Amino acid sequence: MKKVILSIVSCLFVLGVQAQSSKVTDDKLDKLVLASNLTGAEMISLEMKQELNLTEEQYKQIELLNKQRYEKLMEVEATYAHSPSERTRKFRDVHLQNDKALTGVLSEQQLKQYLELEGRQNVRYISTNDEGK
Repeated sequence: MKKVILSIVSCLFVLGVQAQSSKVTDDKLDKLVLASNLTGAEMISLEMKQELNLTEEQYKQIELLNKQRYEKLMEVEATYAHSPSERTRKFRDVHLQNDKALTGVLSEQQLKQYLELEGRQNVRYISTNDEGK
């Protein structure tokens, strides 16, 4: 029994050392991003264009929506800096408004893919009932 426990501990130790020594980096991408002069809205628009295969018309609309969203987020950040719960609620409202606007621009498949990119793949429907919350 002691040999089994010792073997398991040894394996865990080796795996821990190996995990710390292996290093997967994207330094080139990091340097490229840091060298660019893009704002948050421009970066998300470019990412959406690439990931969602947007048409030029969609991209123009998305670019405008993202710019408006980031302006609203900055305004909420400044206005509700001393009230974290209210700020969180307002952030949610801004994102909900943006999601509703995106439903008019993106196809159903693109919207689903966008929500997956945002980490909100469980959001099935964007309804008007959410506005009152």
